[in-house]
Amino acid sequence: MAEHTAAGDDDDGHSTADGDLQAYFDIVPGTGQQPATVRASGDIDLANAARFQAALTEAAATSGEITADMTAVTYCDSAAIHALFTAARHNRLTLIVPEIGPITTMLKIAGLDQITTVITPH
Repeated sequence: MAEHTAAGDDDDGHSTADGDLQAYFDIVPGTGQQPATVRASGDIDLANAARFQAALTEAAATSGEITADMTAVTYCDSAAIHALFTAARHNRLTLIVPEIGPITTMLKIAGLDQITTVITPH
């Protein structure tokens, strides 16, 4: 499992000097019929969206299908949405998101729910 930690973040996984939640991107390789999964957490924004995109690209290298688990993401901006659109353009993308909340709302406004499979855990 590979891990991509956003540059400039601290080592404890909780916060940086400016108070933003650190972003982590863990990659779980696909096995058999299970797609590769990127588990994202924290704030995904312009400062670390390239690392998010790199994690999605790395996951796609092992499988034509990717799952992005966004349940632990606390914030995402247009750079994160762009990374997801790029992944969806080249691969079959499934998003796991909270049933309600700002991440789910942002994905719907952007239209990602129209071109990806969206799963909300219960």
